[in-house]
Amino acid sequence: MVSDTSRGVLTFEEKHLIAIMLFLSINGRCRKIDIYQNVSSNPRIPEKLDRLEALGLLIQESDPNHRSIMISLTPKGVEVAEKLADLDKVIKST
Repeated sequence: MVSDTSRGVLTFEEKHLIAIMLFLSINGRCRKIDIYQNVSSNPRIPEKLDRLEALGLLIQESDPNHRSIMISLTPKGVEVAEKLADLDKVIKST
């Protein structure tokens, strides 16, 4: 099996990965439930978040005060999300 890191941008061919990155870039740190409510309620979302975390693009942290998992982009994730947002703008402008 080829690792996600060696696949580079092709990793984002999997459904919802780009949408998750764009959502986080717009909304910042959020709860995992916010991803389910605003991106997809797909039961594989935890697996997708784990993949993005393994790539160093986001962090998942327990928030005991709110009894939830908080999701945020890493600096590398912010950079990738900005590039995805730029691509989105170019595509939408045509």
